[in-house]
Amino acid sequence: MKTTDDNKEPIGTPVQIKPVAFRPGRGRRGPQAAARSRWIISSALALLLILLCASAWFVFTARKVVIRIDPEPNIMSIRGAIAAPKFGQHFLLRPGEYRLKAERQCFRPLDADFTVTAAKSQNFVFSMTKLPGLLTVRTHRADDPAAPLEGASIIIDGQEVGQTPAADLEVNSGRRAVTIRADKYQELATAIEVTGCGGRQALDLALVPGWSNIDVNSVPAGALVTVNGQAAGATPLTLELAPGEHELVLTAARFKPWREVIAVKPNEPRSLETVHLQPADGILTVQTNPAGANIMIGGKFVGQTPLKVNLSPETRHVIHIYKTGYEKASRAITLTSADSRTLTIALTPKLGVVNFTVQPPDAEIVVDGKSMGRVPKQMQLLAVEHQLEIKKEGYQPYRTRITPRPGFAQQINIRLTAASSGKTEVSRPLALIKAKNGYEMKLIRPRGYTMGASRREQGRRSNETLRRIDLQQPFYMGIREVTNKEFRQYSSRHSSGNFKSHSLNGPDLPVAGVTWEQAALFCNWLGAKEGLPPVYVLKGGKLVSADPVGTGYRLPTEAEWEYCARFFKDRADLKYPWGNRFPPGPKSGNFADEAARDLLSLYMMGYNDGYPVIAPPAKFKANPLGLYDLGGNAAEWCHDLYSIYPYDTAKVYKDPAGPNEGKHHVIRGSSWQQSSISELRSSFRDYSDGKRLDVGFRVARYLK
Repeated sequence: MKTTDDNKEPIGTPVQIKPVAFRPGRGRRGPQAAARSRWIISSALALLLILLCASAWFVFTARKVVIRIDPEPNIMSIRGAIAAPKFGQHFLLRPGEYRLKAERQCFRPLDADFTVTAAKSQNFVFSMTKLPGLLTVRTHRADDPAAPLEGASIIIDGQEVGQTPAADLEVNSGRRAVTIRADKYQELATAIEVTGCGGRQALDLALVPGWSNIDVNSVPAGALVTVNGQAAGATPLTLELAPGEHELVLTAARFKPWREVIAVKPNEPRSLETVHLQPADGILTVQTNPAGANIMIGGKFVGQTPLKVNLSPETRHVIHIYKTGYEKASRAITLTSADSRTLTIALTPKLGVVNFTVQPPDAEIVVDGKSMGRVPKQMQLLAVEHQLEIKKEGYQPYRTRITPRPGFAQQINIRLTAASSGKTEVSRPLALIKAKNGYEMKLIRPRGYTMGASRREQGRRSNETLRRIDLQQPFYMGIREVTNKEFRQYSSRHSSGNFKSHSLNGPDLPVAGVTWEQAALFCNWLGAKEGLPPVYVLKGGKLVSADPVGTGYRLPTEAEWEYCARFFKDRADLKYPWGNRFPPGPKSGNFADEAARDLLSLYMMGYNDGYPVIAPPAKFKANPLGLYDLGGNAAEWCHDLYSIYPYDTAKVYKDPAGPNEGKHHVIRGSSWQQSSISELRSSFRDYSDGKRLDVGFRVARYLK
């Protein structure tokens, strides 16, 4: 017998099958069922028709739209009025507003709106932006990698994005220009390829110092140092200076300041040569009674009293005091460093005796514009030039100039002429005068003339405009150029140099190679010997003409020089200093000629003056005024500053002395080095105030 589990049939027991009731179906449906079937079929057909119509309507109203996305996304969707079916490479979209969304790994999600218009075919192109990379930037000194530098500006593609150290800077992928800027360091420029996609990259950059260490030492030590006007410390001192030029000034009590401009290059340290400070000058104040005396120290004219002058310390200085009409005075003085002294000198007048014999005896005498009463038999006058006038009502006055001479009595014997006679005695100035050094000058009484050259004149230069000149003041003009011997009385060490194998230093040759300032100071020195006021004075550290000029020795003005060079008979209208034709006649002057053919590439053929280079003054014939070498020999400095004047036929220049400001002075005359026609004519030329081999000068002064 087989056993069974609980609630289960015994294994092997047969299953009983029970029959159910069965009803056979009806042979025909009822009317309601047929109607329902017909309605369902009609509805389905109607719905299908609607869908077909809607589809046809959509197909006929939709537009062909091509959408390109770079790079191709992994996921893309278009949201709008009706779902957008895609056929091949394009979508069918009805006109309207749509939103495109796309996603791709390592790129920012794309979310963009676009508008489909009524055009049959349309293209839309979109780009996906790669996710930025994360960049870390650190900086350190090039000479010390372990020393990080903080605060350096980080500039990527021209935009500042932060300062070092900087971590996880978001930087767009691609090749990026990186610039690092830090105070006192050289700018660093580099490039990096940023991978993007959130990847991390790092830059560790070495900055090169942009300054240089400059070591400064002085004797004595402890001198205060300023750099570009800013205090920097005391010597010995190491300065950190940026590239460029810097002015260093060292100062110490009782010593002269030391100044120098140094050029600094980046990261190039250097040690300056030890500065030996010089003891400070002493300050000497010179006063005279009367004032207005000329002061010369060390053979140099330094000004007129009252005067304050700096003198080198611990040195014996001999001071010479000159004033016309007074005895020369000399004093020796030695000052200590930074010492301040005052020297007061009472000048001893030099008096000369003038005896008078005058008819009528009760005539009045006026000395230098001041009435002295009845003419005495004898009068003591200061030994300077005086203007005397002897007058009496009903008589013609008598006027003269006289310079009394101590120890040599002078006599004036006159008889006044009655006014009715119509005769007048007038004193006349000397036609020829000599300076204290023997330099001769001739009185010129000029007239008006036309200066320059017309456009039609051959060889005319563009700066030679015509000007109408009216020279109203008589003047004395040096009859020749100043020689080396005469100039060395003022500047004993002067050298006129050499031209190739020929020396220009002979004592009787014209001085050459002088600056305008040297020529002007020579004139002041010459005037100081006679107590004349200086024509050239220091103003703003620059030597300029006094205003008014006065009667002291000076350089001739350009207008005076040309008047003398072009004078013939009673007019100044010559084309050349020797006449109106070229070439010059024999012995007309010293020019670049056959004698200089071995020295110069250009010379005048057929003319030989016998001097290969410069010639002694006055070796050739004088011009109609009795002046020498206005054509040829050394070129000559003039008083004027150079300028180009506009052509104006209506304007008349009265006693012109050039502009008040300018860089260059006028040089006139022809050099033995020049051979062109325009140079041989009396046209002016301008050069800088520096030395030039052939430039000398002659001296002039006004007649008052």
